[in-house]
Amino acid sequence: MRAREATEADAELLLSWRNDPRTRQSSRSTAVVSLAEHTGWLRGVLADDERLLLVVEHDDAPVGTVRFDRRADGWEVSITLAPASRGRGLSGAVLAEGERALRERLDVRIVLAAVHQDNAASAKLFEHAGYAEAAPAVNGFRQLRKTLR
Repeated sequence: MRAREATEADAELLLSWRNDPRTRQSSRSTAVVSLAEHTGWLRGVLADDERLLLVVEHDDAPVGTVRFDRRADGWEVSITLAPASRGRGLSGAVLAEGERALRERLDVRIVLAAVHQDNAASAKLFEHAGYAEAAPAVNGFRQLRKTLR
């Protein structure tokens, strides 16, 4: 696994993953996003020092994305696996590579995750990665936290 920073050239790939029905089902925003909307969002993320968007590759092929957004109490993580990568046991390695790349680039100690209460696979992923309940659920999302070493 290798994480690299996303670029504008990744726009269509990331949009296809973002608009996948299973991805949308577990997201805070479940609407389909247009290419124009996504490109504007992507440009904003890439220009923002308070955000880090990574594409994780396995055997030189993109298999997922990990995004970190700075919050007052830590950096919130969001992970998406490419639809073709699901069911291959890659999510833990994608998350771990994202965390490794984050620590390499920034002095981060606390990582947060908001996991949809109906997403058992995501909850299992974060729990196995060392995340624990940090606060009561908000709007149907469990609030998890991990201290990086």
